[in-house]
Amino acid sequence: MTRLALATLAALLPALIPGVVHADVPGVRGTEGNLIREEAPRDDGIRHMDTKAMIAALKALNANTYVYPMAGDNVHWEDLREEFLPAAADAGIKVWVMVYSPSQQGCCVSRPFKHDYVAWSRELATLSKTHPNLVGWTVDDYAYDIGKTFTPAYVRQMRDAAKAVNPAFTFNPTVYYKQFTDDFIAQQIPLLDGVIFPFRDSPHRDTSWSWSLSYQVKQLAQRLPGTDVYVMPYAHPLSHAAQKPTVSYVETITKQALDLVRAGEAAGVIQYKLPLMPRDANWTRPATDDLSRTGDGRLSFVVESGTPTKAGMWCGAERTVQLTPGATKRTVTFYHRDGRGSESPAGHHKKQLLVDGKLVWQRDVTADAKDTWTKATIDLTDQLAGRTSAKLQWRLFELKGVTNYFVDVSVDDIALTGIQLSDPGVENAATWTSGLSRNGGPVYCSAQVYHRDYGADLRERLAGLYGR
Repeated sequence: MTRLALATLAALLPALIPGVVHADVPGVRGTEGNLIREEAPRDDGIRHMDTKAMIAALKALNANTYVYPMAGDNVHWEDLREEFLPAAADAGIKVWVMVYSPSQQGCCVSRPFKHDYVAWSRELATLSKTHPNLVGWTVDDYAYDIGKTFTPAYVRQMRDAAKAVNPAFTFNPTVYYKQFTDDFIAQQIPLLDGVIFPFRDSPHRDTSWSWSLSYQVKQLAQRLPGTDVYVMPYAHPLSHAAQKPTVSYVETITKQALDLVRAGEAAGVIQYKLPLMPRDANWTRPATDDLSRTGDGRLSFVVESGTPTKAGMWCGAERTVQLTPGATKRTVTFYHRDGRGSESPAGHHKKQLLVDGKLVWQRDVTADAKDTWTKATIDLTDQLAGRTSAKLQWRLFELKGVTNYFVDVSVDDIALTGIQLSDPGVENAATWTSGLSRNGGPVYCSAQVYHRDYGADLRERLAGLYGR
């Protein structure tokens, strides 16, 4: 019986038994990385991992799993064996180990076994015999090296080395969506126990758009029957992405992933570098991250640099509004801004407002001064005559396709006359997220709400989700 069938059966059984209340399927609920060292060196002159603080932070998160990074010197290996594994066991936390791939040697090399992954497999499995809460391991960016290091023959050696010591010890490398080719599935998947799937809206690479997660995980569940898929939301900024992940974004991705776990289509959720404590550099966000005009939120419409688009592509934020009875005038006023100006080529990116699907206002991104908030007022009195409600949609539209023309358009501080709209200042991302839609893909949009206390606010929300 496959993993999906087993999970589905487990989810259904309680509902079939009279008097038994359905319980959620817990799965893996954890985070990877952001290992924090102690503030002062010990007698050996080394700042060791702060095991006590890390365990306290993981318990506050309601995590049941931590992926321990082998990043840097040999002290990480020593601290894992001598301090962290025993403390995690006492706290009821399972542990995986993350080892860096050869392609990452420019930034990171895992020690003590470096790029000898057969040794890593054997030694970690051996360690798991004396520390049963060490249950698996992963290689980060694994699929970038499958044509070199991680050939099927070599991975078979890795697998055999571990299974000879502990058959229950698992290998779950990190693989991106586009890397699940037919050849990869045929040659690699039979040798793996599971995969960590970092979600980044492939092929568009952003941490703003959440709608493609469910589709991608369902596709992997169908293509990888019997293989555990662990969803990895980006709680840490993604390189080459225009925006950092927001509290609302990570919360939304985590909610969706946990629903997929309950449905038997995923095996768990592992955050990527979730800030765990105030000493983490990403615990707070600088004021420069707040790009709203007032308050903390704005609508954002983005085309990334180096990203081809086609004419007719767009992304929009739509809201249904109610019209105030008896009003003699109905207007929409808002502020908009972008990073372009008259020195940039015109006729490509258009800022627009539509009412019930009809264009009522548009402005080229080059029409106003760069990085300057500009006010727009549109009189809708005649158009909305006799109506009780309407749909307003702000969007970014591609009049002509581009190949490398970055833009981030902001809309904020919406004011209305004779029209009622909740959250006109875009302070609650959830209010706007359900009305987002896009045509084509490379143009994406989101409600960006700034949280200075990013780590504390996000951990609180995820702890609620993990603790259910």
